[in-house]
Amino acid sequence: MPIFDNVMRYIYHFFILVLSLFCLDSCSVMMDNESAEDHEKSTLVRVGDMAPDFTVELLSGNKATLSQMQGNTVLLVFFESTCPDCKLQLSLLNGVLEQFADKNFTLLTISRGEDKQTLTTIADNYGYRFDIGLDTDKSIYSLYATKYVPRCFVIDPLGHIIATSVGYSANDFALLLDVVVNNLQN
Repeated sequence: MPIFDNVMRYIYHFFILVLSLFCLDSCSVMMDNESAEDHEKSTLVRVGDMAPDFTVELLSGNKATLSQMQGNTVLLVFFESTCPDCKLQLSLLNGVLEQFADKNFTLLTISRGEDKQTLTTIADNYGYRFDIGLDTDKSIYSLYATKYVPRCFVIDPLGHIIATSVGYSANDFALLLDVVVNNLQN
């Protein structure tokens, strides 16, 4: 049965990827120059900046401090469970964890403004195998941006931001993962 479960998991991830490739243009809001400018203005940290440090409570009851993750490449993902683009992106993160399981890599997902009970139910229902940070008052998110999710930051082992993205597209997410791979190889 474990082989069957693995095959089904990979089929599911493949389906999500194909769905996102064919449907995202019709599902996502296309950015015009004004909204691209708004995304830029709402971003408080840039590539090359030191990632602002924080400590976050996790669904598991543990705490995670970003500065204690130095030495690892970190994919920091801010999301809301009601956001359709966030759901698409989150559905791929179990696979990301598997892809980088034997590397100096940390996945840190943080929910913006949602309570523990809601997130526990969602994590169980969707089978997320990654822990989720609770930013109920949006104080951590506000160190990085003023609005828009999903929002991703790739942070190098020294704590510098080396890539960012706002929103979700399969292409942008693949580019972020390429940055992670390249950083892990250096």
